[in-house]
Amino acid sequence: MAAPRLRSLPRNVTDMTRLLACVHGSVQNFQVSPDVASAPFDRATPIREFFSWPGKRNYEGLYWSSTNRRHVDFESLLEREYLLAADNAPDVVAIAAQPLALLWPRDARGNRDHVPDFFVRLANGDGRLVDVRSPKGAEKHAEQSALTRKVCDEIGWDYEVFTGLPPELAHNLRWLAGYRHDRSAPPIEVAESIEGCFAVPVPLRLGLDEASSRTGQSIELTTAHVLHLIWRRKLCADMTRPLSMSSEVWA
Repeated sequence: MAAPRLRSLPRNVTDMTRLLACVHGSVQNFQVSPDVASAPFDRATPIREFFSWPGKRNYEGLYWSSTNRRHVDFESLLEREYLLAADNAPDVVAIAAQPLALLWPRDARGNRDHVPDFFVRLANGDGRLVDVRSPKGAEKHAEQSALTRKVCDEIGWDYEVFTGLPPELAHNLRWLAGYRHDRSAPPIEVAESIEGCFAVPVPLRLGLDEASSRTGQSIELTTAHVLHLIWRRKLCADMTRPLSMSSEVWA
């Protein structure tokens, strides 16, 4: 059973930064060291509650992650944009929202703690903490980010401040994400046939017509299969330009 999310965080009365996380069904207090690098923070439940109130400006919700095979919390549209990017990234194998709290030493100035927005586990086993900020927010919280980066360096994790995707890439991922679910995945033999239709770069529309004809499936189902394969990076396209039916796609 998962530990309940905390409504408030405890004060750190020590001279060292502490790390608080809900793992293995309970809240645990860790010393910051390389020993925690491989701890299962990618499976941790959010350390604190996600608060909402009338008139709150941020949009919050749940994002179904094709990487995790379950929902991940987000507290803003910018956080949802990060989840799109992480879910599509080939080197990310697990994503957790607000999985830990950093409790600064008792003599620290300013805020007593910080809850990073996400933790991701990478394919090589490394970890990465992520803070999602608007460009102005990143500048405002630069000192906090520097402290967080220092903690990550001590543990051996990467640290990222995400401020948004290029507009074209964000547009493309929003479109493709509609086909990320398994229901859009083609059977293996159909996928192989589709990939053969894109053996050389061809406009998406022409490739769809050829794949529909070759597999005997409707153009609607073939479209879902092809866009799923692009999401899964089995088919390629130039993601720096808006995807359209005239975009070149190749296997």
